[in-house]
Amino acid sequence: MQTNRFHTLDALRGAAAIAVMLYHAGADSPLVTARGYLAADLFFALSGFVLANAYEARLAAGMSVSAFFKARLRRIYPMFWLGALTGYLLWPGSVLVFLMIPTPSEGGMLFSNNVPLWSLLFELVVNLAWAQLAINLPLRRLAIVLTAAGALFLPFVFIEGHADLGAFWSTALIGLARTCFSFTFGVILFRLFKRSGSVRQYGARGWLLLPLLIAILVPATNVRALADAATLCLALPLIVWLGARWEVSSGALADRIGGISFPLYCIHAPIIALGRGSPATIAIMCGVLVAVAMLFDRFYDRPIQAWFRRITGAARRDSAMLA
Repeated sequence: MQTNRFHTLDALRGAAAIAVMLYHAGADSPLVTARGYLAADLFFALSGFVLANAYEARLAAGMSVSAFFKARLRRIYPMFWLGALTGYLLWPGSVLVFLMIPTPSEGGMLFSNNVPLWSLLFELVVNLAWAQLAINLPLRRLAIVLTAAGALFLPFVFIEGHADLGAFWSTALIGLARTCFSFTFGVILFRLFKRSGSVRQYGARGWLLLPLLIAILVPATNVRALADAATLCLALPLIVWLGARWEVSSGALADRIGGISFPLYCIHAPIIALGRGSPATIAIMCGVLVAVAMLFDRFYDRPIQAWFRRITGAARRDSAMLA
């Protein structure tokens, strides 16, 4: 098993992407995830944990911020572009979406033809800020960053009555604070995990976290703001912490489940919108989207990332030879 790969966290990404898809299907969904928007916050926290694991030592050893940014752009942009193309073909709008540039729209959304793309843009911004500013911060100062982001974001959860904030221009700054909050939480969890000795227990119980995540996101509640705040501050961090420690024994299966997350997240929203009003159509669409996401993962995203690794590896070798 790869000790630097967290397979349970991979599987959680897949479950989270499915929860977001079911949330955007609305009342027609075969399983209504009333608070499925919080799966985006799990993505942010997982990103913080995984990027700290993958890049913190490299950045500390001298990796440039520009090299880090290029690596993140190579990872995010190909699937972002596919999501932008899907949205543009089905719900034409501004071509600036292909450049990851949000534009004013009639509904006030940053990306009106594919709403979830806002979170990828904000994650990239927060990733860059982390590499530039926060990489050398000790744990206590990271806690200050977390507190500051929470102080900006969490009051609006109670003002608006929910944490589904960031997709509209009117809540863009709040969404950026939301992204920073959960991402920083993920970085802190990694620091604590590393400090605790990186103890990992292998077995089947890591799989229990997937239905637990869905169970947290399904129920509607009359105190949604309070439930959202508790989920953001307690439940999701706990799931990430346990997911890092409870390593599933079947890494290949977890990898496949996690593999659908990025394609599914990027393409589902504009397609799901076509089937609203028909539960049967939505159910079929959900199944087809998962299958299509598997294909995009295998025949689009993985080959592109492998190609990037080859060309960047060749560039590094050429630079070393010239040196």
